[in-house]
Amino acid sequence: MAGKNVFAGCFLTGLGTGIALALLFAPRSGGATRQFIGRKTQEGTDILKAKAAAGRDYIERQGAELRARAKQAVGGSGESAEVAGTARGD
Repeated sequence: MAGKNVFAGCFLTGLGTGIALALLFAPRSGGATRQFIGRKTQEGTDILKAKAAAGRDYIERQGAELRARAKQAVGGSGESAEVAGTARGD
């Protein structure tokens, strides 16, 4: 377990150092670099939102299909399950 913590610490240290060096030696001015980072961040956010919406739609479609299959397996409209429940005294 301690090895994972050391690895994570080293990774984050290296990542921070890399980012700092990249910004220090960037070919653009500070303002241009901030605008570039802002644009890329917004693009990433838009992509994530689109992927999340697509995933949500997929899950909803799969849920609807699963409900339809369950109704079919029970015997059509789902009335059979209700009748069976009342026959048992539920």
